Amino acid sequence: MDHKKLIIFDMDNTLIHSHLDFSLMKSEVLRILANSGYEANELLPLTQILNHFRQSSCYSSQLEKLVWQRVDDIENTGLKNSMAEPGIEQVLEYLNNYAHLVALTNTNEESAGNILHQLGLTRWLRQIMGRAGARELKPAPGGMLELLALYSSLTAKDALAIGDAEIDMRAAKQAGLSFCAYNRSRIEQWPVGKDAPKLFLNKWDAEAARQILTLLYKVE
Repeated sequence: MDHKKLIIFDMDNTLIHSHLDFSLMKSEVLRILANSGYEANELLPLTQILNHFRQSSCYSSQLEKLVWQRVDDIENTGLKNSMAEPGIEQVLEYLNNYAHLVALTNTNEESAGNILHQLGLTRWLRQIMGRAGARELKPAPGGMLELLALYSSLTAKDALAIGDAEIDMRAAKQAGLSFCAYNRSRIEQWPVGKDAPKLFLNKWDAEAARQILTLLYKVE
């Protein structure tokens, strides 16, 4: 292995087990927008709802600030009493020998950094990018492309994204990265066939680390 590659981890329910109430978050955003006269498509992911809102005639920076303040409140509550995913410390320590490890989350960047530091995971993470640092939120690929650009010797084929949700996979595919699904505490309805994740994991252990490196380096 002549050089380190790149692994981009999602945070919630991938690196850590949090208690973020995404349903409450989405319903609160929909409520705030509806009160302002904007009727959002509730079938869309939250980030896409907000992207469409920014392009509408109802948009105002003040209203967007109000939305994010409410989201911050829900996130801060949900991140309390978070725990590291079982086994993740050993996996990160091992993978750190072979790849640059970074985290990309749609969560508030300061809150994400604080909880990852409290749980002792930042010793292995070279970057933590949240919504303040990313030019686009997942499922858009901007954050992954920005992280990849930090490593000038690497291309998309040298990187792997790992996450628990479809928005993680969509961002990875648009960025040209391979994707590994991790689901222990929650279930996602993944596509099948050629659109399926390259790898499925449900726990962090030595075998998971081996499979990740096999996929990343395309060796047995």
